[in-house]
Amino acid sequence: MKKMASVLIGTILMSGCSMSSTWDNQIPKDEFLVVAHRGASTYEPENTLPAFKLAENLDADYIELDIQLTKDGELVVMHDKDVKRTTESEGKIQQATVAELKQLTADEKKGGEKADHTLPEEAYKVPTLKEVIDAVGERVHFIIELKNTKEYIGIEAKLVEFLEEHALIGPDQNGLPKVIVHSFNKRALKQIHKLHPDIPLLQLISFDEGEEAKVDEKEVQDIQRYAKGIGVTYEALTPAFVNTMHGENLAVFAYTVNDETAALRLQAMGVNGIHTDQPDLLKEDE
Repeated sequence: MKKMASVLIGTILMSGCSMSSTWDNQIPKDEFLVVAHRGASTYEPENTLPAFKLAENLDADYIELDIQLTKDGELVVMHDKDVKRTTESEGKIQQATVAELKQLTADEKKGGEKADHTLPEEAYKVPTLKEVIDAVGERVHFIIELKNTKEYIGIEAKLVEFLEEHALIGPDQNGLPKVIVHSFNKRALKQIHKLHPDIPLLQLISFDEGEEAKVDEKEVQDIQRYAKGIGVTYEALTPAFVNTMHGENLAVFAYTVNDETAALRLQAMGVNGIHTDQPDLLKEDE
């Protein structure tokens, strides 16, 4: 977990923005978690095994990834429901089998000194969720996003079954949840909670440019029934909002942060973690 001393942090925390002293939540209140958004996706193609392995090497606390469901009922890792943006092909994932998807590779090879330029093309093929867990699941935990669930009937049950089979529900030896599930889709999160209440959930919320984060009390009470926190557009966050959510026993994660100054400011607010394409954005003090 990333912890840094900073004049900025001290100044804001002294202004009265601090977490509630009572905290009954599966997400530890005193940690600032760095979440690798689709892996180390600044340096390697998003949602690929090289991106996830690099995130592990850069000491990310969590890897965030997106899951889709194939024609033959397998969970695969890709952000979009169509393969067009990230591969050299096109077509919907739900209309393809795993074997067909395995013929595709990421079509954007990123440069930079952190990318592994020695990897063969085979390394960039569309991964299954199982392949990702097998590759990096020993050291890094996961935030899994559910998407397009109206098209993928039963994906919630499929995911819960997978997490049970791979012993990914519950905390590690340090008290961190092994897996967190998040989504903009409230119905999907409520279904996950119904199937397995011990899986910590985050309700994703977006705000328009220039808009400050605000959630009314009725909405907060609804979220509390199934989720342990929220994920929010980082530009919209304010110290007062973060403090209010913590007072409601809800963790706050910020997405997607690729600016160091913004990351330090958010840490100073007391957010529980940031999603970033650059998991090395913040370094431990020497």
